[in-house]
Amino acid sequence: MRAVILSHEYADPAHRGKLKALAGLGCAITAAVPGGTGGSDGPVRIASIRAGSDRAAPERQPWSRRGLTTLLRDLRPDLVQVESEPQSRAAAAATAVAHRLGIPTLAFSWESLARDHPLFARRRRRLVLARASGVIGGNSLATGLLRATAPEARHATIPQFGLTVPPLQEPRNAPGLVIGFIGRLVPERGVEFLLRACNHVMGAWSVAILGTGPAQEDLEALAQRLGQASRLRWLGGAGRDAIDQFWTEIDVLVVPSRATRSWVERHHPLLLEAMARAIPVVTTDTGALPELVGDAGIVVSDAESMGLALQQLLADPAERQRLGLAARQRVLRHYADSAIAKRTLEFWTEVVGGAPRLPGAD
Repeated sequence: MRAVILSHEYADPAHRGKLKALAGLGCAITAAVPGGTGGSDGPVRIASIRAGSDRAAPERQPWSRRGLTTLLRDLRPDLVQVESEPQSRAAAAATAVAHRLGIPTLAFSWESLARDHPLFARRRRRLVLARASGVIGGNSLATGLLRATAPEARHATIPQFGLTVPPLQEPRNAPGLVIGFIGRLVPERGVEFLLRACNHVMGAWSVAILGTGPAQEDLEALAQRLGQASRLRWLGGAGRDAIDQFWTEIDVLVVPSRATRSWVERHHPLLLEAMARAIPVVTTDTGALPELVGDAGIVVSDAESMGLALQQLLADPAERQRLGLAARQRVLRHYADSAIAKRTLEFWTEVVGGAPRLPGAD
């Protein structure tokens, strides 16, 4: 299978795990990225396409149709996967060129809430999805929105990125329960919800909070009112070294996100990283969180049920270990780079095998 995957994300070598796993499955993979220089990263070819200068908002960058035409004419791939939102200029340019050359295209989206896009963005989205032989949602919410616009296209739900599963770490061997939260301190991330849930937990527990944000002062005041200040540790910014250390210091990760009218949790790489490290997880039932956790964690709907779940994990270390191992197995089966690559190749094979021959195809 010869495929071109187009996304500004693959300019970062850290995001190429899926691409290398696809190459390991026998695919010839070219990642088209805006600007920069071409070359290769192991078995993956990197093709640079001239694009606009808006580096702060890559989704708004226009991509050169001439550059895309040259790339696709030279490679004649079996398909083009566009991992830029369907309303973006990059998606519009790539699907137009591929359609003219008779190459099947796949459209990808993370968008998990219906939005009222501006006129030209709506037009681009409609054209991209009309030309697509298949659509891929990063979660089931996104897939549902894509299918509503492109009901005839083949569809799949596959996250854009997988992760490299680290070696299994030993669980923390100390009394009590250290509850971890990691993320930006803003209302929708739900730290207030977590603190109120902890009011239902009896015994030796503490909360480690890794992250900063505008809500921190209000959260510290709430902790004082709830009588929890001595149980909380504010660890500051979440750099890579701090994150790696954080995993060794907690017994459970809580993701207490709360949906709003304009935002929903569409994916959570750090949740998956915790699961991959066999750390048990407790999440709210919003957005894509239940889909990520499946039956390998605890999903709750209110503060009282979250408190009861944390109480259970405090009282039963064996249950913590069982849930942690189940979480790790879920990541290995569904969210590791190799698993994402396998699902992607299966969908490609379905699309290429069933895609009609378009005018201009060889």
